[in-house]
Amino acid sequence: MDRKADPRKPRKIQRTLQPTEPFFMKENSTQNHSTGETYQDIYRWGNKKSTEVDLGTLAFLEKRFSTQRETQRKIGKMVSSQKTVEISPSKLLPEHKAFFENLLGKENVKSSDFARANHSFGKFYTDLLFLRNAQVPFPPDVVLSPKNHQEIESIVAYCNQHKIAILPFAGGSSVTRALEFPHGGVALDLKSRLNQIIEINQTNHTVTAQSGILGPDLEAALNKEGYTCGHFPQSFEFSTLGGWVAAKGAGQCSTGYGRAEELLVSLKAVTPIGTFEGKDFPSAVQGFDLKHLFVGSEGTLGVITEVTWKIFKHRPQNTQKSSFIFKDFFSSTAAMREMIQNEIGKPHLFRISDGKETDFAFSHLGFQGTWKDKLLSTLGYKSPQRCTMVMTVEGESTYGKSVMGNMKKIARKHGGFPSGEEPINKWLKQRFDSPYLRDGLMEEGYMIDTLETAVTWDNLHGLWQAIHRYFETNPKVYGMSHISHVYPNGCNIYAIFISPMKDEPLENTLKEFHAFQQGIIQTFVENKGSISHHHGVGRMGAEFMSGQFPKEGFSMMQGIKDLFDPSGIMNPGGNMLGLKDRFGSEDSKS
Repeated sequence: MDRKADPRKPRKIQRTLQPTEPFFMKENSTQNHSTGETYQDIYRWGNKKSTEVDLGTLAFLEKRFSTQRETQRKIGKMVSSQKTVEISPSKLLPEHKAFFENLLGKENVKSSDFARANHSFGKFYTDLLFLRNAQVPFPPDVVLSPKNHQEIESIVAYCNQHKIAILPFAGGSSVTRALEFPHGGVALDLKSRLNQIIEINQTNHTVTAQSGILGPDLEAALNKEGYTCGHFPQSFEFSTLGGWVAAKGAGQCSTGYGRAEELLVSLKAVTPIGTFEGKDFPSAVQGFDLKHLFVGSEGTLGVITEVTWKIFKHRPQNTQKSSFIFKDFFSSTAAMREMIQNEIGKPHLFRISDGKETDFAFSHLGFQGTWKDKLLSTLGYKSPQRCTMVMTVEGESTYGKSVMGNMKKIARKHGGFPSGEEPINKWLKQRFDSPYLRDGLMEEGYMIDTLETAVTWDNLHGLWQAIHRYFETNPKVYGMSHISHVYPNGCNIYAIFISPMKDEPLENTLKEFHAFQQGIIQTFVENKGSISHHHGVGRMGAEFMSGQFPKEGFSMMQGIKDLFDPSGIMNPGGNMLGLKDRFGSEDSKS
């Protein structure tokens, strides 16, 4: 028998990464995974591409806030001519630097101001404000770029011995203040060299790769073999496999494929007390499933170096697409809940935009005031109550058609007006572009930020209404939301708010933003929502962590931290208020 055809023999592929150009690579794009060459590149999202805000969106905001474009533009003007930033000098001792250079080579040990600034922040709104004001308050002392698990073992052991803080830094797309160095230390650059595919196992439908591989590179390699990773967060182009696990992320198709913890098969991680290496069993009872301790740990227990991940057949030609417009949020969510609970099969992409987000999107698309808009209003689908639903079903053709057919019936039952494939096609074309909008809006003098929560169906409407009541407490805020991750017992709410920036000192801006943003999280908690659904906790949500568990539960988490990281060197204070670091202070106020 031909060995390749023998179903008993695993078909495995091992090779150095040779990416192709899959669906997410746009024509004439300049996909550049290298670090920027100027400070201006650091405080932008992603590639060097146009971030100009369309006139429809600007007109919408100017009408909503009674602002003048030129006035706001002056406020939002970037510090584009900056050559340097305010950054404290590296405190790395010469003997430590010599050790790292001997281990990794001098070219992989960087302590220049630019390299350190480039690894000092994620993409949270306040991160960008600091950078646009040429300030780097919490830099690392050095940036190390290891290429394999063994080098990371040596780095972690050395840092543990000498009490040097370590923060794993991969794609840098965090929006939770998770990437700060209040005690200096090491930024462990996992993206530059720890980025190879180790094995594609077509028998087990898994891929094993180093943790620093970027989403597009992983997906390109899988597409070449007829597979997909199934995980497409909005940060997909600039986030990594290990980051998805460490943040407990959820991709845009998580309703069908599952979240990071469901897609994870096993992992390898270096901790200050040694290496943890899981097994790739499909399921097993062997005491505690320890790999899940690292899921959502945000670098506070160790460094994830390798991940084994589920993969799926890639059949984009079979994808079923549809969209509907509903008269209000209540009818649209009733339809969504029935669809997910009726056991008719799961959609993959499944979203509802509430009335405010629908209005914002329609202004962006130039839809408002058109004959189609007027027709919808005549039929009772009126602004600002009307909501949009988009959905896709992937996989085998017969399955997809069956699931989509049943979902369409339920949508019509709840008053959904079919709007065809055009809205979902437009959304898919721009699915990774939303983060670029923030750069453009900031340059036009508007801030935009997002927070997200999870809630059960019976508490959904109460929480959604509370969020919008909170938005309305500030007349200079436009708030909107959507649902994008759906479960039989509940869903997420992704809350977005926009406000004109003010001509005021940075300190005042930061204080006002922090107070408003923390008020949103407080609204989540008071109305039976979680502090986060998939972004992570970071320092942004840390002060709410203790209230999510009984005292004993929080003590258990502290005990796990102390066991894996007895010296407290791993991302000190990175996601939990009250987890005392070993550098002499509580890190919650950093």
